[in-house]
Amino acid sequence: MTPADLLLPLLVVLPLALAMSAFLGALPLRYQVTTALGGLTLTGAGLAATLETLDSELWLGGWAPPLGIAWGFDAPAAALIAMVGLLMALASLTLAAESSHREDRYLWTLWWLLWAALNALLLSRDLFNLYVTLELLALAAVGLVSRSRDDPFHVAALRYLMASLLASLLYLLGVALLYGQTGRLDLALLAEVLEDGPAARLGALAITLGLMIKAAIVPLHGWLPAAHSRASAPVSALLSGAVVAAALMVLWRLWLGPFDALGSLMRGTLAGLGAVALVWGGLQALLQSRLKLVIAWSTLSQSGYALMLPALAGSDAWQGPAAQGALWLLVAHGLAKGGLFLAAGAIAHRQGHDRLAGLTGSARRQPLAWGVIAIGGLSLVGIPPSGGFVGKWWLLRAALEAELWLLAGVMLTGTLLTAAWLWRIASLALAPAERSATRLEGGRHAPGVLPALALTALAWLAGLAALLSAAGLALAPPSLDATRLPWLLPALLLWPLVLFASRSATPAGRASGSPPGLTALLTLTAAAHLVTLTAGDLFTFYLGTAWLGLAGWGLVWLGSTPGARRAAAGYLAMMLVAEVSLLLGLTLAWQASPSLAFADLAEAGLPGVALAALGLGLAIKTGAIGVHAWLPLAHPVAPPLASAVLSGLMIKVGPLGGMLLMPDAMPESRVGLALVAAGLAGALYGAARGLAQASPKPLLAWSSVSQMGLATALLGLHLLGSPAALPALLGLVAAHSLAKAALFLGAGLLARSTASRGMLLGALALPALTLAGLPPWGGMALKAGMETALSEAALAVWPVALSGMLTSLVMLRLAWLLWRLEPPARGTATPTWLTAALWGLGALAALLPWRWGCVPLTYLAEPVAWLGALLPALAALALGLVLLRAAPLHRRLAWQRRRAQVASRARRLQARREARRWRWRLRRADAWLMPWPAFGVCLGLTALLLGLAGLA
Repeated sequence: MTPADLLLPLLVVLPLALAMSAFLGALPLRYQVTTALGGLTLTGAGLAATLETLDSELWLGGWAPPLGIAWGFDAPAAALIAMVGLLMALASLTLAAESSHREDRYLWTLWWLLWAALNALLLSRDLFNLYVTLELLALAAVGLVSRSRDDPFHVAALRYLMASLLASLLYLLGVALLYGQTGRLDLALLAEVLEDGPAARLGALAITLGLMIKAAIVPLHGWLPAAHSRASAPVSALLSGAVVAAALMVLWRLWLGPFDALGSLMRGTLAGLGAVALVWGGLQALLQSRLKLVIAWSTLSQSGYALMLPALAGSDAWQGPAAQGALWLLVAHGLAKGGLFLAAGAIAHRQGHDRLAGLTGSARRQPLAWGVIAIGGLSLVGIPPSGGFVGKWWLLRAALEAELWLLAGVMLTGTLLTAAWLWRIASLALAPAERSATRLEGGRHAPGVLPALALTALAWLAGLAALLSAAGLALAPPSLDATRLPWLLPALLLWPLVLFASRSATPAGRASGSPPGLTALLTLTAAAHLVTLTAGDLFTFYLGTAWLGLAGWGLVWLGSTPGARRAAAGYLAMMLVAEVSLLLGLTLAWQASPSLAFADLAEAGLPGVALAALGLGLAIKTGAIGVHAWLPLAHPVAPPLASAVLSGLMIKVGPLGGMLLMPDAMPESRVGLALVAAGLAGALYGAARGLAQASPKPLLAWSSVSQMGLATALLGLHLLGSPAALPALLGLVAAHSLAKAALFLGAGLLARSTASRGMLLGALALPALTLAGLPPWGGMALKAGMETALSEAALAVWPVALSGMLTSLVMLRLAWLLWRLEPPARGTATPTWLTAALWGLGALAALLPWRWGCVPLTYLAEPVAWLGALLPALAALALGLVLLRAAPLHRRLAWQRRRAQVASRARRLQARREARRWRWRLRRADAWLMPWPAFGVCLGLTALLLGLAGLA
């Protein structure tokens, strides 16, 4: 007899004993919980010691199948049992801390019975024994829901009970059909003798329908939202994290085992139903008005991923990436969803309700609880390196390997929908609190916050464990090669400066208008930025850019105005599209090469689809023309220090990624020509739009669009094989990083400064002259390098001169706007060291291009070079003087701005009306599915769909 033979029964016997002691009142509650925790620890340690002997089997009573019942302990069972144990332990602590439940012995009896049923279900390998454990599980779950004070008339519990009974009847019907055909109930023996045919498919159909009702798969989901949202928070955590997962695990065991020989079209139909569940659940979560309902609907959405596994597993069954990804996703979802429900319960406990409309600003009053919701929600979204990310990444790879592109697109859409509902509740929680705030109940931390934090942290640790143990995934150490120095040097100069100046209680913080919390957010941003800059492989680069996108949303949000919140929403939406595109490219790259190191990817050669997906994501990050809409909205409304790093540092990760992923030179490449054309068009368009701006920060934002257009063009020239393109790109990155950071920071300081305004204006002159390309500053070298690169590619050089003239006009416009800024009535004095830092940044921006550019310093001695650099600036000056006197033009521009503002407000109002209309339609559509007749129709249609698939 092995140790597993002794320990496996303990997983069921211990909770059954606790249930009996709770029912009889033989053991006080604190001893029950202590015994459960101790038993979990001992059993977990014992089973962990036997992990090398997984796939063990235990015959109950010593009787072998087919006469006896077999239990099995393999990797999937171990993962789910461990997740259930952790969830049960931490939820038990929360439930025991609630005074209203301490003396409810019936509740604790059902609680321990639920645990016993879950463990028995996960161990069972017998069709009828699965039916028995499913029944015990349902009865315990229904009883726990009925004990909730939020379901006083037991409406939710009764609906759950009726749905569960119907599911059990269907399951039992399927078992009878299969047993009548094969005479076997053991899953392993059934897989050996089951033959594909009408009876087998009908039995599989009935069992599958029953399990789909148990797991609340759309459209058979009507019982779940009410049951999960009305149960107490610890019960909801178990129902959503463990009970649904157990039903899905049974479904997996059947379709990866005995049902594997049945029609493949049925598996494809299941995947289609999973896609519908993924999208419908995500949309409904986005529309709910209560926090627990949002989380409950999210469970319906996430269950859609699980239903895709039978179609993706292939011949590898549990060994393939699809099964491993689905398993990690189920574990991470259970842990994260448990944490979300416990945190939501803590918020509702202190607020007295969970209505979203009444939770506005509550993140300031309950930061830890909302932090848990953010951490758990980000795991569900799939932010690396969380468990949710690992599961989705591997499932996505399986879908792409099977060439199921539509299914892969639905997976990525589900990620966006999850991010949308998380953004919605986070925006409400972070919004300014109403004056008549709800009176808080209880202490500083309501019961469940710390256990919730532990569960969500475990969801992230699960992802790290999966990545560290992943086979066939090779990463690379950080890289500090010389080509990254133009990105690293500005970062090493700017991050200490902005972090030191961002402390709101210091003179520098007050002078720059730094809000509370900016320093912490900038610290996170700096860490993510440095990880991105030093990434030696594509996965680490993606990880850094994902966190940069999240941090950037926070930086824009800290602008604390309605315009800032709208801009932050637009910024986040575009960044999420970029992350989805980068994830698709990363997955395709992993298919092409097991090593994700940039050097190995260049040697392997990425497919065109992967390069296109990565290119789109990087273009959005850069603010390239066509996908630039977020940049002019977000950068102006952020605090000055945030704007400095957003425009000076963060948008440069796009050109860095493009340079690292750029294939070998292809002189005839149409992609290179397209990049050059798009980049030059963006440079001219951005500068022209900047001229029309009426305040400094929007003008600088459009100037960044223009300069990133030049960077895009240089990347295209590098692809075309121009030797001068890469040095010019390196010089442009270094100069623009420092110059734009200085300009954004200086403009913000000037708007708040009452003294030393002349010194501030002087400090801004040098970076402005550099961007304009005036000699002898570094912009002159950049223009010369770009003209050389265009000539080497046999392309016209006149766009460089036109871009220089427009940029000079933009800088003249900036000088005019800054000069006309009125000193604030109650401003602050800018610290001398901060003014000196601006001068230093401007000087470095003016000099560094001569270090990296392809033009030698002797170029300054050529009069023709000076004339060529001065002509665009002189033309801009002459045109600027003409425009300054063109009063009718000024009036027309002012009228157009007012008209654009009115049109923008009208579009926003129309968009709100349309959003309200669609929200009503979607909620009404789901309300039609709730009555029992509609449930019957949905069941019939689902059965018909699966039946037709089975006939094919």
